[in-house]
Amino acid sequence: MYSVTPFVLIVLSLSVIIFIVIKKFPQLTLLDVDSIDEVKTDKKKKDFYKKKAEEGARDTEIKTKKLLKPLVQKWREMQLEFRKYVGKIQRQIIEKSEEKKEGLNKRNVTEDLKVLLQEGEYVLSQGDLDTAEKKYIEAVRLDPKNVEAYYGLGSVYYSQGQIDEAIETFKFILQLESDSVKTLVKLAEIEEKRNNIEGAVEYYDKALLIEDSNPARFAKVADLLYTLNKCDGSVEAISQAVELEPQNPKYLDKMVEISVSCGNREMAEQAYKKLRMVNPDNQKLVTLKSRIDEMPT
Repeated sequence: MYSVTPFVLIVLSLSVIIFIVIKKFPQLTLLDVDSIDEVKTDKKKKDFYKKKAEEGARDTEIKTKKLLKPLVQKWREMQLEFRKYVGKIQRQIIEKSEEKKEGLNKRNVTEDLKVLLQEGEYVLSQGDLDTAEKKYIEAVRLDPKNVEAYYGLGSVYYSQGQIDEAIETFKFILQLESDSVKTLVKLAEIEEKRNNIEGAVEYYDKALLIEDSNPARFAKVADLLYTLNKCDGSVEAISQAVELEPQNPKYLDKMVEISVSCGNREMAEQAYKKLRMVNPDNQKLVTLKSRIDEMPT
């Protein structure tokens, strides 16, 4: 049989231990583990290493930022330049698109204007004044500063007998293009037909100041000035015509006539000699010679 004594002793020992634990539990719960010296030392080490690690991390972060700052700045500058480049390209694309669109519009207007001017000139030459007027007005609507359109319109008004309207239209052209020779000549022709000889001479003179290589205009001015009994101016004008075309018998003939009528015997004799050399078969030579001989010396 087994003895119960050891079992009883074990039970009694456990009971004593349990009693002590229960009795001392409140004190155990109040025990501050951190107050133990070993624990304190270990905690200080951990705090020290933690602090060193944090300081090291901060130093590393500062150094890294300092090291990367130029790179970051350079990257930002590159991004800014890239954005500027992209913006520039976009603007160029937009501008080219607008220029292309504007160019197409201008091309269409130019083509339409050209057609209208051609049609207006044709119907005017055919005597269809109403249609010509509409064509030129439409051309002016497309280009309010187009000289050709206004010139055609002025010609229509003149052909319709609207002389005042024609003159105002041609004068307006001179505001747009003051050196328009054909406009000045047209105004001169209108003034001549209105018997305003001085006005005609004024416009012809302006045209000759711009373009002095047309002998026919000098001859015309010579005739008009002769009509006004302005002999000096008439002789000078016909002399300019002869200077431009010295072999032209018509101008030489006119030079003899004007010189004789104005009493300039020397000029008449010079012109006569040239005319006889250029056109010896001219039947007027005898008559002209006779008139020169009758002039006072």
